[in-house]
Amino acid sequence: MDCPNCKTWNPDDKNVCWRCQALLPKPIEKKKKGAATFFLGLPIWSWVVFVIMLILLFAAQCLGPTLLNR
Repeated sequence: MDCPNCKTWNPDDKNVCWRCQALLPKPIEKKKKGAATFFLGLPIWSWVVFVIMLILLFAAQCLGPTLLNR
């Protein structure tokens, strides 16, 4: 963070400027993005893709032979 008085860089954990001893403004905390929801260590979208792939696999196994016999 730069000192508003002398424009010297200071670490974010300091309350006063190391050069001119002026009070530093408190750093603005950045808002965190909405955290992705996880289930068993994986994001929800990956579980949705996995379930869709399983449904397609079972559909191909069960309906495939009946469609080929027509």
